[in-house]
Amino acid sequence: MNKPSRGQRVVEFVLEILPVWLAKLSAKGLRCERFVKVKTPSRLRLGRNVVLQRGALLHCGGRVWSDYAGGIELGNNVVVGPKCILYGANMIRVGDYTHFGPGSMVMTQAGNADSTTRHSVTPGHLVNPVTIGSGVWIGAGAVILGGTVLGDDCIVGPNSVVSGEYGPGTSLIGNPARVVRVRDEEAASP
Repeated sequence: MNKPSRGQRVVEFVLEILPVWLAKLSAKGLRCERFVKVKTPSRLRLGRNVVLQRGALLHCGGRVWSDYAGGIELGNNVVVGPKCILYGANMIRVGDYTHFGPGSMVMTQAGNADSTTRHSVTPGHLVNPVTIGSGVWIGAGAVILGGTVLGDDCIVGPNSVVSGEYGPGTSLIGNPARVVRVRDEEAASP
């Protein structure tokens, strides 16, 4: 990614302080409750009728430590529950009708175990995108780690820690998350 100019960084800062982006997105049906914080709002893409509940944090990357990459894309009718954190140092893509329970987290980055950068003010980061399909339910307190792919209609139990790729209709629970059920596509169709 290209490093933004000083002027672009100032504009980003002003957008974070004065949520002009909020008025623009309200026309698309965005419902944004109090104390919602969006970092680098120019990298946020929202579908129609998105709900951002009280205390949610959406960090859309675009900072020096993420090599100026990242972003968040939320589909139509997505609900981001209270005190959820979506940390998009790399890309987070979320399909339509997905619900995030209170306090759930999506983290596209992790610390790098490289010993040369661990003892510094700005340690290295590993960043991987997260893709979440349509109709996914993510339980309260669940953590979705970088590199995760959740197919349509997945269910993630409360306080689960999810990493890996899972097909449509998979139910996951635990830390680390394990598959407890995969919906039979033939039985699910009318």
